[in-house]
Order: sequence, then C-alpha cells, then structure tokens
Amino acid sequence: MEVAMWAELPHDVLREIFGRLHAASDLVRFHAVCKPWRDTATATTTRQPLLPLLLAQDKMYSISVRLRCVFSRTSYSAVPPFSIGRRNWVASEDGTSIWYLAQRPSPSLRDPLTGAVTLLLPPFPQEHGWEDSPNGMVYSDGTVLLYTLSGHGDTVKFRAALLRPGDATWTVEKRTFESSEACEFCVAYHRGTILITVDGPVATLNVEFGAVQVLTLPRPLMPGELDHDFYVCYYVLESRGELLCVSVYARPDYPDEFGGTASVPNLVQSLSMSVHVLEEAAAGPEKMRWVSKDGRSLADRVFFLGWPSNFAVDASRISGDAVSGGCAYFVYKDLEAMPNQPFYVFRYNMVNGKAKFVEQLPQGWDDMCTWLFPRPSIAPVEEIIGRLEGRKWWKMKKKVHMASTARSNIYIERPQPPCYNPYFRVFVRNIPRTVDSFQLQQFFSKHGKVATAKVMRKRKNKIRKIGIVTIAMVEELEDALAALDGLVFNGCVLEVRLVRRWKGRPVFSSRPNQHSHDYLVYHRLLLLLFVITMVLWSPIKIQ
Repeated sequence: MEVAMWAELPHDVLREIFGRLHAASDLVRFHAVCKPWRDTATATTTRQPLLPLLLAQDKMYSISVRLRCVFSRTSYSAVPPFSIGRRNWVASEDGTSIWYLAQRPSPSLRDPLTGAVTLLLPPFPQEHGWEDSPNGMVYSDGTVLLYTLSGHGDTVKFRAALLRPGDATWTVEKRTFESSEACEFCVAYHRGTILITVDGPVATLNVEFGAVQVLTLPRPLMPGELDHDFYVCYYVLESRGELLCVSVYARPDYPDEFGGTASVPNLVQSLSMSVHVLEEAAAGPEKMRWVSKDGRSLADRVFFLGWPSNFAVDASRISGDAVSGGCAYFVYKDLEAMPNQPFYVFRYNMVNGKAKFVEQLPQGWDDMCTWLFPRPSIAPVEEIIGRLEGRKWWKMKKKVHMASTARSNIYIERPQPPCYNPYFRVFVRNIPRTVDSFQLQQFFSKHGKVATAKVMRKRKNKIRKIGIVTIAMVEELEDALAALDGLVFNGCVLEVRLVRRWKGRPVFSSRPNQHSHDYLVYHRLLLLLFVITMVLWSPIKIQ
C-alpha cells in the first residue's frame, strides 16, 4: 500500500485505531505517520487509558527517571533538564499523576520530567524533622497529605502535615510509637481522619488530640494466619469510597512444600491474598474495624499495588487481554530463598484465588516501585521542528534556543540482544476458534523466539483447537512455563504444558525430521509437480 493511501483512510477508522492503542510508544508512532493521522489524534478527546507503567524508585541523586510497561515489556528512560537530587514522591490517589516535593526555593510539587511547578505549597513548620524525606498523596478533593516516619531504637516518630482545600497553612499532627519489633506503617486520609495501619504490636506513647483525628489500627489478619508463618506485604488504598487493606501472603516453607526447590512456579503456588474493608464498629472500644471482603465482589476492578501509590480502577476502563478484571498486580521477591534473583511482577486473581507470574524485572529494579497511568501529551509539530533545528551545530554555535519551555526527552531503552536458552516445545489448549497458525506464532513471539507454531483441531471435537509451539525464551524452563501458562489470548485463558525439551534450531536445521509440517507439504507438492512435468514432457520429446 502506498503512503498516500495510508493518509486517505477515513477519519472514523483512524479514530477506532487510535482508541485501541494502549502503549505510549504506539501513541507516538501513530502521531508521526502523517498529518491526517496527527490531526485525528489531536481531535480525539475520549479514548481508553494507556497501559499502566512502573516507576522505579531510583537511587539517591540519580540523573534519570525510569519507567517500564510490564505488559509490553518495554522500558523507558528520561533525563530531566535539571538536577532533582533526593526524590520525595507525592502521588495522586487515582494513579494518574506523580510529582516530587521540592522544598527550595519554596515548597512545591513539580513534574519529575520537566520540573514545572504543578502546585505551590505553604511553608513547612519551622521545626526539625521535615527534611527527613516526606512522602504523601494528593486526594480527589484536593487534600494534600505529607508524612514522615523516623525511628530510633524501639521508638518511631510519626509526623503528618495536612493541607485541605481553602487552608493557608499546614495542619500538623505528631505521634510517637513504641514497639519491641520492627513494624511497617501504612498511612491514609479517609473521611477527615488520618488512619495509620500498623503491622505488629505497638503502644502509643503520647496521644494528642489536635485539629485532625488520628486513628491507629492493627493490620487485619487472614484466617489461620496465627497458626502458620507467612511473609506479609500489605497495602492500603481507597476505592469507590471504601478504604481497603490488601495483604499479600507467601509461605516461607514453599520450597519444601512444592517440590523441594526455590523457583518461581513454586513461589506462585505459595502466594495468597486477602482484602478487608474498613467499617465502623457497632460495639466495643474500637471505633473502626477491618471486615473481610469477598473477592468475587471485586471482579469489576483492577488493583495496582506499590509504593507510595496504590490505586484501583474499573476493569471497563482497560480493554483488551493485557489486563484482567478482578486481579491485583504487585512486585515481590523472596529475599530469603532467592536472594540473588531479580524482582518479579505477579498477578493474583481475587475471584478464583490463583496467582500468575507476569514478568521478571530488569536488573536494577527493586520492590520500591509505584504504578502510574500515563497521560502523555505530544508537543505541536512546530515545537518539535524547532527542537530539531536547535540541535544543529550551526544553530548551537549561535546559541539560538528554539524552545524556551522546560522539557524532557523520553527514550525507549534498547537492551542488549537477549541470550536465549535452548528451544522447547509446548502444547497449547483453549485456543480461540478464529486463530490460525500465523496468529499463534505472532502472539508467542511477544514472549520469546518462536521457531514453529501449528494450530490443529481435535479429531473428536472439530470446534476446539489445540496448538504446538516451539519457542526459546530468556527465562529458565520452569520460569518460562510459568510465564506462558495462563496467558489471555482474545479473551481465552491458554493452558500451556511442556511436550519435550527441544534441542538445537529446528527451523534452520537440515535434518528432515526437524522440518516443520508446512515445509514437508510444500516439498512433496514440488516433487509431485516435477514428476508430472517429466511424464508430460517425455512423449513430446520421443515424437
């Protein structure tokens, strides 16, 4: 198809294509095709949100900002046109925005890519403690909550600064806790109250009643948790007016319980999750209490668990097979059994109670990650041309600056060519009815190097399809099978099982038994055509 024909596509078709883009890189490519496509992207105001990204909590004084889409396995990096220094992240409640807190020359929330001031804040109280890396959240009603936690021995000091809509100064609350064990704290602002969820027994040394009520609640326990040992990570977030506490459990004895080895498939089997909702206590000294929530009531929501931002979105907002409703996505690593392994992204289905391995994060990523729903905006063509013109060497000599606004260039990281492990063959069940061999190969190519892919129909049931795929992946065999099993293809959950270990490169080998089925068919047809030609040619030659 010629370039001119691409530009002549109807606008309703272009809007439909643009509405199905979920990766930021695809959005930029669509914008760069031609002017009619660019005009369609600019005029379209309603579209499905892009796939969420993971934002890495870079080391102190890092010069780059790193993002990753675990669904497309694409990494992005951006070098801001300024030095951020220590990053104190402040995230929005719905996960659509994130800023860093700058205290000089005056307190403000700034864009981490451009440095533009998003919100000016009042000066902090003139007292010690606010320089200890405060983090916080910005809620839907405009309330800003910043807090710090500093520990010394068995004592933990908590400071919170609250700025509600219409306030000119901060409302500061302080608490001091004492505990004989190392505890984790989750802080949230819900219905005019600052809630502190604590994992472990603590005692509040000083209870001060200020302008804002502060409640301390113990983390909710899963049934039978006291009878067994668990590694627990918990997250507090608000969804549809409810405050939820989502706890992730992993059994420390899973290597002995599931096969005797510490591997990703065994870790997946040991993962479990519980969800509790905060309600007012009908009786008793406690004002609020956690109540268990049925996972089936969360089938229309998707949870993204991280730090400092946790949020839930309606499953209807995210279409396609990449993200599943009724699931929670989180980052986890077993520091005891697999200390030298990277961090992994998992998905837990709260409806059927099953976990799924999603991806192995690149080297350098840790569990201190936050999820972000990007809302990218592409600069006008004139500004883009001006930036390119400004990079030319004769422009740089004259020190001509074509664009005066603060900006940052985002790059797609190009990793080194992957080192694939040997090929192996898998048996695929529950393939969609309309999928052929080429589509199956394209789908599995997103996860590895596919040598052959063949779709067949069962003899007894001609409607159901099965497939055989020969693939090589970066992950080891067990981790690769865990990543492939349970993938969603056109609404169908694939069942992937190992057939046998495949040695070598079957497609490029010269041995007949390693050729694909299609190759053998074409070879036989060619041989038959040659024989027919020789038979027809022989009588003519004799005459």
